[in-house]
Amino acid sequence: MTYDEWHIVSLAPWGRVGQAAAILCACAIVFFAWRALRHDERASRRWILLALRLGAVTASLVLFFEPAVRLQNVTRLPNHVAVLVDGSESMRLKENPKQPSRAERAAAWLRAERNTFAQLGREHVIDFYSYGDKLEPTTPEAITAAPPTRGDATRLREALAALRGRYEGRDLGGVIVVSDGVDNGRLGNAAGAAGALDADSTDFLKSLDAPVHGAWVGKPGLTDVAIARVLADDFAFVRTAVTIEAVVRVVGRGPGWDGKTLPVILRRDGVPIKVAEVTVEPGRTEYRVAFSFTPERVGKYLYEIATPLLDGEAIAENNARAFLLKVIRDKIRVLQVTGRPAWDVRYLRGQLKHDPNVDLVAFFILRTPTDIELVPSDELSLIPFPTEELFQEQLRSFDLVFLQNFNYGPYGIGAYLGEIKRYVEEGGGLAMIGGDLSFTSGGWAGTPVADVLPVDLVPDGPPEKLVDLQPFKLQLTPAGVAHPLMALKLDVAQNRARWNELPELEGTNLVARARPGSTVLGVHPTRKDSDGRPLPVLTVGEAGKGRVLALTSDDSWRWGFADKAGDDRGRAYQRFWDSAIRWLIRDPALSFLRIETDQPEYARGQRVQVTVRALGTDYQPLAGAKLDVTVSRIPTVLDISSTARLEPVSAQHGVTDEDGELIFELPPPAPGGYRITARATLAGRPVEEDEVFLVRGAGRELEEPEARDDILRAVAAVTGGSMRGPGESLEGLTFWPPRVVRVNQHRDVEVWSRWWMLLVAAGCLGLNWALRRRWGYA
Repeated sequence: MTYDEWHIVSLAPWGRVGQAAAILCACAIVFFAWRALRHDERASRRWILLALRLGAVTASLVLFFEPAVRLQNVTRLPNHVAVLVDGSESMRLKENPKQPSRAERAAAWLRAERNTFAQLGREHVIDFYSYGDKLEPTTPEAITAAPPTRGDATRLREALAALRGRYEGRDLGGVIVVSDGVDNGRLGNAAGAAGALDADSTDFLKSLDAPVHGAWVGKPGLTDVAIARVLADDFAFVRTAVTIEAVVRVVGRGPGWDGKTLPVILRRDGVPIKVAEVTVEPGRTEYRVAFSFTPERVGKYLYEIATPLLDGEAIAENNARAFLLKVIRDKIRVLQVTGRPAWDVRYLRGQLKHDPNVDLVAFFILRTPTDIELVPSDELSLIPFPTEELFQEQLRSFDLVFLQNFNYGPYGIGAYLGEIKRYVEEGGGLAMIGGDLSFTSGGWAGTPVADVLPVDLVPDGPPEKLVDLQPFKLQLTPAGVAHPLMALKLDVAQNRARWNELPELEGTNLVARARPGSTVLGVHPTRKDSDGRPLPVLTVGEAGKGRVLALTSDDSWRWGFADKAGDDRGRAYQRFWDSAIRWLIRDPALSFLRIETDQPEYARGQRVQVTVRALGTDYQPLAGAKLDVTVSRIPTVLDISSTARLEPVSAQHGVTDEDGELIFELPPPAPGGYRITARATLAGRPVEEDEVFLVRGAGRELEEPEARDDILRAVAAVTGGSMRGPGESLEGLTFWPPRVVRVNQHRDVEVWSRWWMLLVAAGCLGLNWALRRRWGYA
């Protein structure tokens, strides 16, 4: 048997404590011997005695530790070499349409290096992996045949960290990274100019304790225009200007690109709203454009910034970038127009003015064009009524309009009544409040505004046919008791009792009837409408996308007083109008249908879970509601046949469960924006709600798609690896030799058990004693 290695080992049964005690004892003996001899002026005698004492102690330690020479016959186990092949999306790119892609060049390179890998396999175990946004094991056959290009990102540092975890406790001899050098993980983000790595990345790479070799498959010559980044917040405020910036990257130059003007288009739900221009300049790669606009409506919208596809571009997907923008209210913008000062006007204006969530614009009519003026108009402090500015230019900037005891006739508003109707149908809120200048008494019968009111107006006639001045107490209908607008108390019985305690209203406008589809919340206790039903006093309804409220009395301010001492004075009036405003502006918290997705944005290949919730009039989960849900794709600039119309891709029909929910999954949709629309008939009224989600297309891989080798070179330099260019041989790459061995057989040759070792110890001690006596030390 031949032995390959030898080691010195101790065969003594003593533990670490015993060994340490023996060493301390030996040191103490030598120290005290030196201390006893340090004053002897005869140096030769002193050193002879000290040498004998040291020899005796050394021989004793050898006997104590029982040392032996261990001879071993060993076999070295091969260590591992990991080959990481970039499987991210940038690897599918072609610098030239007539040339192979980066992934195809990588596959051809690995096929050409089969002999090199076979030679490495004699000393190492070769493991193949694909990496992009995550590390996945693969096979040589899969890598060399058709390397996958599915990863939405390239994260080399994260892949190396996962690799280190896989080889924890095993011998890793080195790594080969086959990549185009694009990196948008922690390593790429931390890399500075020319691929310089920061201290944290350098420390991480050194901790791998293995050489990392780079095999670069990139080439120069890529030509591309990309929307590289979009700088936008997740939300914006309605009617508040917002600025969105985009970075346009121009890589390489196609035919006729220099000097060309590129339009950059901002779209909302597929409809262009802004256009900017970029002029391509020689030597410049990045251009920044800004879009400023003012969202007019609350909701979630899909925005897209895009440039047209140019001749010679390598990538089409990165010419557009979509994002979601949620538009919320900073404040509720309210327009209050009143015919004359009154207590009802004062109370409502006071509540709106002191509400921090309301931005109020109020106009009081204090003089009319027919008033007698004793001085010139330009000397009066009262301004003329701004008819055109309010009802044409600024109308759509308001969430809600109050027409409170206001007759439009004397102020030239008749030409703009159609604008008010369209404002409501497009989603605005409108509240008409009674008085002797309101409803039919204000001349509103037969106007476009009357078309959107939730009540039919009586024809014009004498005052006694238009108003009733007798006091009465408002009676809630069954629908009114459960409606959130009337919820002064959460409990239904307590809510009805609270309304019964409120003061009477002194008079009401007379109307013909409630319109079909509207909801009567409160009625007159004795008066009847034209159909013989209780006269509607408080009625709500919907017109197009907007909501309308009709209160035929101008005495709701009396609800700010209490009939009984100790009641919450003023709270009923405040709560009523708070709830009315929230309902009129379609506060999402008051919607009967609610749609949720498990996340707002998805990566490609992810399934989408949709939950639709139905609520009853009491805002409790509604079981058994029939729902029709449509999922439509919002067209983008890359859709050649795009006509800015939603394209249905899925339809679901179902019934809500006992929790009032309908839950379903969509198979992984194609990249783009999608709008979910749910429809139902709840409490006899059609209800509709929608939601938007986004499936990401081109990710960070295609923001900066040009190949780069500087990061791979820096990684190789830090770890002691080498760099190879496209097609260069991988021969000569260095890897750590195997460090894990298997012991086949061993034999111990004892040193301490020799007879002469005991003789040395005894001889040194005896000679030391004899010389000490002869020289007078003992």
